[in-house]
Amino acid sequence: MNNLLNVFRAIFKHAKTDLLHLCLLGLISGIFAAIVIVLFRFLIEQAQSHFLPNNNPENYEALAWYLIFLLPLAGGILLGAIFHFIPAEHRQVGVVHTLEHLKYHNGRLPLINFLAQFIGAAISIIFGHSVGREGPSVHLGAGSGSFVAYLLNLPDSTRRILLACGAAAAIAASFNTPLAGVIFALEVILLEYTVRSMMPIIIASLTATLISRAVFGSEAELVSPVFDSLSLAETPAIIINGLIIGLISVAFIRLLLATTSKSKNFPIFWRLTLAGGLTGLFGLAAPEILSLGYDTLTASFHNQLAITALLSILIFKLLATAIGLGLGLPGGLIGPTLVIGGVAGALVGTVMQFIFPESTTSPGLYAMIGMGAMMGATLQAPLAALMAIFELTLNPHIILPGLITIVVASLMASEILKQPSIFISLMRARTKSDEQDQVLLSTLAEEHKLNQQFIIIPDQCPADILRQAIAQKCQWLVMMKNHKPVLLSVASLNYDSFSDQNIVNLNDSQFLQLSSQFVADSISFEQATEQFNDSEIAALCVQTEIDGHKTILGILSREDMSNYVASSKYQPSF
Repeated sequence: MNNLLNVFRAIFKHAKTDLLHLCLLGLISGIFAAIVIVLFRFLIEQAQSHFLPNNNPENYEALAWYLIFLLPLAGGILLGAIFHFIPAEHRQVGVVHTLEHLKYHNGRLPLINFLAQFIGAAISIIFGHSVGREGPSVHLGAGSGSFVAYLLNLPDSTRRILLACGAAAAIAASFNTPLAGVIFALEVILLEYTVRSMMPIIIASLTATLISRAVFGSEAELVSPVFDSLSLAETPAIIINGLIIGLISVAFIRLLLATTSKSKNFPIFWRLTLAGGLTGLFGLAAPEILSLGYDTLTASFHNQLAITALLSILIFKLLATAIGLGLGLPGGLIGPTLVIGGVAGALVGTVMQFIFPESTTSPGLYAMIGMGAMMGATLQAPLAALMAIFELTLNPHIILPGLITIVVASLMASEILKQPSIFISLMRARTKSDEQDQVLLSTLAEEHKLNQQFIIIPDQCPADILRQAIAQKCQWLVMMKNHKPVLLSVASLNYDSFSDQNIVNLNDSQFLQLSSQFVADSISFEQATEQFNDSEIAALCVQTEIDGHKTILGILSREDMSNYVASSKYQPSF
């Protein structure tokens, strides 16, 4: 196995610059991600089919009233018990977790968080919590791409692209929307549009779509009616639809942020239990809000829901999703935003049809463009939202009204109400509450907080090098011992002890060797403090990777760290 990996590593060692190699890596990442998402979907759908009436994985509404309450509550208790035994740093899951590790950790996604996402999201969805599978799928797909980079020992720049490949593949395999997957990865995850990144992402998305269709079929996730093009007379109603959904998206984001902020200090068991109980109560008022809710979305397309039902679903779906996710449910928010937007759009369309019966198209069209508007305004990803509704409905006539609604809703949220995207908002909230965790050792190097007065030496060192180190007032000597760094303080050297020697044996007992260890510059300041807490090392040798070669950026000693903490606003706990 190791020999095979070494062969692949040799093949892809130039992937950083070779587009063909990157495309092949995109193909591999797409396969890995698709397999994970297929298993994820299969687990959820099989479990749902076995206990829901008529073996229908969306038929939560047909459950007895007491099961509508008890099922989410039981799921919350189960999740609370599981997550209680998972360390806090490994409970972080979802798109925000992926973005944070892409920004602060060069796309290295922890395996424990990956497993927590897979198991936690599956339980959440199966037990009827108002969450989606697309957000978890992004994390799982991105983790698959990161795992490929890890196996092949690829540089960080390539890892970032493979992470985006996995995310695109996951969206494509989950939604059956290859174009939306590509644009989501470029617009939300990678934040760049270059041929070097776009081509492997496209290949990953196509690969995952083919695998997903081979398993689940090529039918669209949502069954939508066919509409002709809208008349220009309906443009004001379409704009109103966008304005209202923009307001709803801001209300959703702010409720989620408020819940997250107010509950962050509560024990995880009670938070998730409360989330399950509240979801059950909301489900009693509107059973359609339970789980994914795609059947509800399809019903809104076909005008099968009365105006009172639409209003009830809108209110309780928004509350259940925002509060549940804010309390820590390990599910996604992309799917619920589609349902909320679709129901809101159908509600607006129904009212417009009542007021202007002669000039308003079916409310179902407003539902379809409404789901795109809610997704676009909440994620601030208008192109991904437009492609999603086009691929989900396969109706070219939806593009123009959908674009108008998405742009209006997005501008209402971002420019008029000054609300950033939900992912950026959550990242900022987490940074504000835990700023020290966002300071990377690479940042300390840029700010010259790392000690760079060191010389790398052999253990059998020429005396002239030691004399030069003393003369230049270096602080540290770094040598390797059993593939680990060992430090000597220049200040502790006694010149007289080796003044008559040409070669100095630094393993001699007269030289005090200090234990150290290598750490990547991509880890955070808080993680560096944990390294000190968990060991007796005297200092950290901070490394970075340049063109595939590891280089020491500087030395961070306990004293340096204490001095930095004392002189800065960052106050990590030792």
